[in-house]
Amino acid sequence: MLEETGYKVVAVMFFGTREVARFETREQAEWKAQELNEWAERNPRGYVQFLVRPVAVTRRDKGTP
Repeated sequence: MLEETGYKVVAVMFFGTREVARFETREQAEWKAQELNEWAERNPRGYVQFLVRPVAVTRRDKGTP
């Protein structure tokens, strides 16, 4: 399994979260989150806030170095 690195933009709602997009750099993700937050202020649809989170690294073989 491939390891993924980068950052994702997550929409935080009242009843959970939803991934919106993934980016290679934190700067790109923060720019998109800011843009989406500005859009959400003008067009409220239940989203509370858009946040940037690192993508979790997945490893298939945890026991080997």
